[in-house]
Amino acid sequence: MRTKRRLGTVVCAALALAVAVPASASVATVTIKQLPPVPGGTSGNGWGVNERGVAVGHSNSAHSHAVRWETDGRVTDLAPVSGDTGADAYAISDAGTVVGDSYYANGQRAAMWTPAGKVKALAALPGTTYCEARAINARGEIAGSCSNTYAIYEGRAVRWTPDGDHVTDLGALPNGKLSNAKGIGPDGTVVGWASGDSGQRAVRWSPDGTITPLASYRDAYYSAANGINASGAIVGEAQASVGSSYGVFAVRWNPDGTVTDLGGLKGATERPDSEANAINADGVAVGMSLRADGKYQPVRWNLDGTVTDLGILPSSGPGTITFASAINRAGLIIGSSGARPVSWR
Repeated sequence: MRTKRRLGTVVCAALALAVAVPASASVATVTIKQLPPVPGGTSGNGWGVNERGVAVGHSNSAHSHAVRWETDGRVTDLAPVSGDTGADAYAISDAGTVVGDSYYANGQRAAMWTPAGKVKALAALPGTTYCEARAINARGEIAGSCSNTYAIYEGRAVRWTPDGDHVTDLGALPNGKLSNAKGIGPDGTVVGWASGDSGQRAVRWSPDGTITPLASYRDAYYSAANGINASGAIVGEAQASVGSSYGVFAVRWNPDGTVTDLGGLKGATERPDSEANAINADGVAVGMSLRADGKYQPVRWNLDGTVTDLGILPSSGPGTITFASAINRAGLIIGSSGARPVSWR
């Protein structure tokens, strides 16, 4: 059995409960709900959600199953490409097309599923055997990466046409070889990171393929863009020096080109550690942040500048990680708590 970069813990029966959680300069009551696994499922993660409230991710049993959670809570097992042994789903368009990956013994294909659940392998860059599709826009354009090793971060950012038959290598910064795409905007703008003369930088690829490094924060020596909304606001992370150590800062690159530190949970340690994974159409972002007690918590960055701790499943064991990975305009958040897929409202 292949382990798909996931924490493995036992999944209990699906449950929902209201959890009052602390917020920075605000008070919020957030409802956390565990999303159901496939039969026999033991763990999983939620990765994406569309504006209709349909979510996608994966559920582990004997292998990884790409899954879709309907608005009524039903879970649909999305089959891998014929002959493959497992799959994972990362994003879903408003039309219901799902993208992710399908894997086999010696490789991994980027894959897409129609709203009816029919799976198709996407074209791969020549010479690569590991590809994954991470984002899809309303036009059906898809962003992701291809590599010749399972370490997908050692590959190249790519963009697929809506039919998945044509793939474009988006390239890297001058004198760089590596890149990775994590998000795509309505106009085909792709965001992620790329290597170059100044190390690994958060970047934006325009619809015509032009690559632009995003503004540096605190002279960061590493940064990555994880999501983009229709207004062109981009969120991600930047790693920079803090005294004699370093910190990881959740940041937003604004449409005017400036960069904003989103902050973290109050009482965080002197070495901040936060990352923003997604931003919705209204500008609300989600991700995770380190608390003073050393625990990573899922958070929402609100429009008024406050940070809300979304809370975790009470059954999440010590040492497990909880994070928020996607949010739609209605405020439905998808993520993982203790290696179990969850939603927050």
